[in-house]
Amino acid sequence: MIMGTTDNKYNYPFRYCNSHKLCDVHGIQYTTLERWQREEKEKGKIIPGRINIPGVRSYIWDPNKFHDLFLLPKLYGPVRNEYERREHMVIINNNKQRKVI
Repeated sequence: MIMGTTDNKYNYPFRYCNSHKLCDVHGIQYTTLERWQREEKEKGKIIPGRINIPGVRSYIWDPNKFHDLFLLPKLYGPVRNEYERREHMVIINNNKQRKVI
């Protein structure tokens, strides 16, 4: 994948969004997104699609990058336990109802 391009078959009604809107669109809970951010920070990484706003402590999200580079590999990748597997299945089912995945 070339940096800055996405090959997707879904459209979002916006280019960038805040965390709550990102969660609503992708069928995940806000606390799940926060937990994923903490886990990635502990690994020394950041979640793709998160864009810091200069001068403030806020950030916005690029939903296409988040979906393609983080959410899909996270949901379809290896799981640590049965609880995480069940959580991933709920998110996948929510997204199928919304036709995002």
